[in-house]
Amino acid sequence: MEHLTTPNNIRNNVRPVSKHLEDGRIKIYIKEAEQLNIKPRIGDALYVDLIKYVNSNDKGSFPDEYNTLLEGGNYISKNNCSDIEYKTFVGLIETLNYYVYAKIIKNNNETVTRFGYNNKNDDYSSNTELKRQLVAEKDALSVADGYMADCINYLKSNSANIPKFKRAGKAKNRLRISIIGN
Repeated sequence: MEHLTTPNNIRNNVRPVSKHLEDGRIKIYIKEAEQLNIKPRIGDALYVDLIKYVNSNDKGSFPDEYNTLLEGGNYISKNNCSDIEYKTFVGLIETLNYYVYAKIIKNNNETVTRFGYNNKNDDYSSNTELKRQLVAEKDALSVADGYMADCINYLKSNSANIPKFKRAGKAKNRLRISIIGN
């Protein structure tokens, strides 16, 4: 696996996605989400090390915390008052899955053909109106961003055990489109 997740992971672990959606299309969205949403937040060194970890048969040469970071779980953290807090999170793979899902919502029914940029449509389907599509994408992105915040908190709490994590990059501002009227 050259990525942190797979098309089957997307189909099985996020909101319903058609089984007829081509793997090649999903892999493009996985690559984009890893490069634009995950890597800038966790850093290149940790991202590359996680790819090596996912592809390795010998997980013993990596920090134990990598599995928890990827799969999620429970951990103990100290707050600003040095009080112990018990926390849980879903992991980086689930986070990535939701970023990919948002890309699927936004882009999947559009295709570039020799006649230009077209919206797929046939007698058996109807297009979702743009407003509903944008609301669904925004909802999926807010879930992914919340999951990412939890992953960053885990990384900060375990930074002594995950030396490749230096600091969290800032989340990128998103273009916001407001639809006025119907």
